[in-house]
Amino acid sequence: MIISDIKNWEREKQVYPKAVNRGLEYIQSTDFSSLKPGRYDIEGDLMFALLQEPTTLSWEKQRPESHQTYTDIQFLLAGEEVIRVAPLTEDAVISEENFAARDIAFYSKIAEENAIQLSPGSFTVFYPGDIHRPCCSVSEDQPIRKVVIKIHKSLLFE
Repeated sequence: MIISDIKNWEREKQVYPKAVNRGLEYIQSTDFSSLKPGRYDIEGDLMFALLQEPTTLSWEKQRPESHQTYTDIQFLLAGEEVIRVAPLTEDAVISEENFAARDIAFYSKIAEENAIQLSPGSFTVFYPGDIHRPCCSVSEDQPIRKVVIKIHKSLLFE
């Protein structure tokens, strides 16, 4: 997992995987204000962007999730968001698994979570297996705008 801000990325990027840097370069070079929510291909199914406009909810109403195939770069464009994170331990209990069709599993039991508060320009990188609970409210429910870059795990070994 990586937690950072686009302002810090320039000095940190030498330690990031090349594919993560390509995803962040896409974010930095794209004017999202003119785009509608949806999917935008970067490198076909190997790397694509999901522009989203969810409303945050209290953390108890959001489900923790993880992926097997894709790494997420979750970049906040507008609003405030908390993403809660937990390690994937052997005590984790999957309540709904759909890795084959949607590359996602949801959990009913996980280890103790930590909270990451994002503001516009902040991003997190979640690798396959990192449990995260996105779109949680900071203090009250609010609409946010974010882009999630999905990076196929095969690109992480370039």
